[in-house]
Amino acid sequence: MDPGPECAGRKAAQGLHVLLHAKATLPGGTEVAYDAAHADGTSRTAELATGSIRHTVKVAQHVTLAGHVYTVAEICTYRVVLTGPGLHAPAETGGKMSDWPTTRAGVLSLLWHVPVNSRDDSGVDKSIVVTDIAADPPRCDISTVMGKEGGGTFRDVPVGGTVEFAGRLWQVQSIDLGNMDVAIDSSSFAPGAVRLKDLGRA
Repeated sequence: MDPGPECAGRKAAQGLHVLLHAKATLPGGTEVAYDAAHADGTSRTAELATGSIRHTVKVAQHVTLAGHVYTVAEICTYRVVLTGPGLHAPAETGGKMSDWPTTRAGVLSLLWHVPVNSRDDSGVDKSIVVTDIAADPPRCDISTVMGKEGGGTFRDVPVGGTVEFAGRLWQVQSIDLGNMDVAIDSSSFAPGAVRLKDLGRA
């Protein structure tokens, strides 16, 4: 389990959000990936990669990526925010909030391995799926595909942990382990479930 803190630095929604185990595009077309997250209980670092070049960064550090200098404004378990010329927040945070995925009273319920799908205006598929649920303590893996807004893979997220997709932040409210230690065709099989609370714009 990640010892935290969940985030370090300042919230900077106007920067480029690079989600964990995903890529974002820098001005000029170079892709930057957030490959690994590290924490020691008081501070955070992140591993960023452009092609085969890797950088271990901390908050407020200047980092040169594809020949341009950017500032690491925030490092979280789920994202790194870079600020600098030409960088911007995810498209869905700038104007009207996306009405997908649909929530009930601000809560999104996901079943294990049952994707919630949509398609954006350009015809690109979007998807959210819980790929794993584990116990001791309860935690989950969530994978997302967000079309032109990118996506991410968030691993070992505990109750109370945060993830980002569809231009919003989501907090894991509860993890139901179900009964998945039996054959999937058994009458006693029950899929696990994760409830996510919509926290608003990312």
